[in-house]
Order: sequence, then C-alpha cells, then structure tokens
Amino acid sequence: MQRFLAFLLILLAIPGGHCADAAAPAKPLPAAHIALLLPLDSASFGPAADAVKQGFFAASIMQAPAAPPLQVYPTGDRAEDIVSAYGQALQAGAKVVVGPLTRNAVTALAKSGAVAVPTLALNYPENDAPLPDNLYLFGLSAEGEAVQTAQLAFAEGRRSALTVTANTPLAKRVEQAFADAWVGLGGTLVAQTAFPADQTQFPALQETVLGHPADMIFLAADAGRARLVRPYLDASKPTYATSMVFDGNREVSRNVDLNGIVFVEMPWLLQPDHPAVMAYPHIENLGIEQQRLYALGVDAFRLAALMAQSPPVEGGVLDGVTGQIVLEGRQFQRQMTVAQFRQGTAVAVEPAAPKQAGESPQ
Repeated sequence: MQRFLAFLLILLAIPGGHCADAAAPAKPLPAAHIALLLPLDSASFGPAADAVKQGFFAASIMQAPAAPPLQVYPTGDRAEDIVSAYGQALQAGAKVVVGPLTRNAVTALAKSGAVAVPTLALNYPENDAPLPDNLYLFGLSAEGEAVQTAQLAFAEGRRSALTVTANTPLAKRVEQAFADAWVGLGGTLVAQTAFPADQTQFPALQETVLGHPADMIFLAADAGRARLVRPYLDASKPTYATSMVFDGNREVSRNVDLNGIVFVEMPWLLQPDHPAVMAYPHIENLGIEQQRLYALGVDAFRLAALMAQSPPVEGGVLDGVTGQIVLEGRQFQRQMTVAQFRQGTAVAVEPAAPKQAGESPQ
C-alpha cells in the first residue's frame, strides 16, 4: 500500500499526470536518459499509448533510483514525425529508446537508417526485412500466441486439428499462424472452417465440425464471437484458443459457454500471486486490452533498464508480468501462462500430460 501511495503521489507531482513531455519548457533534459517514444498525440492510438506509458512509469518508480532518468517523446501517426522524434531523443542524449508502438511506425524506423542506440520497438515491422543493428522487438503478438498454442497442443499429444475461425482480419491471421506452426510441428489439419456473424449459419458449421473428426479444435475468435459459436462445436473435443477468447473474469455467467477451452494469457491477468505481478501497482479502471498494454509497459521498462546496463544476451530470461521473456535473435519472445475456463472463470493450469499411444485424447 505504501508503494502504491508513493506511486500516486509521484504521478500527481509530474506535469500531465505522469511525466514531463519533450515539448514542455520545463527543466533541461538529462544528458543520458531512457526515451519513451509513443503516439500520445494520435487520435487512434493515443489511449493505447497512454496505457503503455502508465505501466512504464509505474515500473520505473518501483525501480528508482537505480534506472536512468526517463523522458517521453509524444508523436502522432506520420512516419516522418516518428523518425524526427527519434532523432530528437538521440540529440538529447538518449541511452536507450523504447518505441514506437505501431507496426507502420516500427517499419518506418527500421528503414530510416536512424537507429543508433539500443532501441526496443513495441511492435513488429510489416515485413520480414533484416533489422538494423541495435533494434530489438517486443510486443503483444497475436500470431506469437497462436504459435505457442500449437506447440502446447502438440506437446499434450494432439496430432490432428480442425480450425474454426471468425470472419475478421485478426482471427484469420491468428488461424493462419496456428496452421503454419501446426503443420511445421508435424500435425495434420483436418479442416479449416470460417464462420460468419449470422447465427442462422451456425447449424451448417456444426455439421462441418462433426463431419471432420480431429483430436482437437482451434478456435480463432474474440470472446463475444466465441461465446456465440461454442455451443455449435463438438464439446467432447479439446478446444484451444489464444488470449483473444478472454475478456476478463467479471461476468462468470457469460463465460460458462467457454468452459473447457484452453488458452494462453499473460500472468498479469491470471496470477495475482505471481512474484513479478505482485511487485507493481494495478489500475482497476482499465479495460482488458488496456490492462495488457499497461503490463507491456511494465515489462518494456524492465527490459530497457537492463539494456541501459549492458547489451541484451540471447537466451537470457526475464520473469515478466506478460510472460517468461526470452531473447531469440532480435525478438523478445513471451512464453505465456496456460489457462482454462472452469465454471465460467479462467484459471491458470499446468499443461496436460501427453497422451500415450492408443489412449483417447480428451
């Protein structure tokens, strides 16, 4: 409680509620600092950026005074403004830069030739082009969750999968990432089925699911769509998903239709007694997506503080609030918590033991 009160007092003492912005005519910038580059001036991404900023500064307060000073560089949406703000941070003496937050901004920075200090981008570029030196990636990748889900199901002994996908761009990307990872592991895709928003079409989907036996079902859908379609799936088949399917534990009665679904989620939302989660203050009025972004900000600061001390080491592990974080190449990968809906509540669970040959997978 004392740490949380100190956190609130410090926030209130900083102009703007959280920190001083680069544009403010306040005291001179420190010569060496951690720069936070976020689209706070963007109408579209401002709220997401603010949630990241809150988590970032919450973590910094818990770690002060060990970490370097912080400075926020607000940007809008234009790529040239983002690259310009990055240059301003370098001129002001930034030792580490955290950001940008959006895919197009990360792409623009990666192509700019401006990356000169260790930089932790909070998203992934729009293509697979080689990354410049000093640029590292860390973000909330829905496709990465799909890959982890495929690995989880395969490790639990599943070998044939049927995918059921909502008709949205994100769900389609998640399904494709799962399918690619599943086949790469040696699994078989029995069928890939999309479902529309029109519930009158769900009985036909049910016939498709029942007509294609598989060890498991992978459901790529957000929580609302998943609740609608789940009663039309084969309840006897193990069903897996990503964190898309979870929108919180506040409405247990609405989640009953999701009972049994196994998915992956960050410790921040599932494990209040996790050592890292307990170390940082929570803001209860944030929605579920903002909570995820706040947690991203917490771990982004922790990584930046380490990067300010020494270059990242491949294979190093950080027990983060967003998952177990491991550097692989230039990407900080997150190994998330396995969870399952039980009696309408999502709870952390241990992965199931692999099934023996000839044993029916349930």
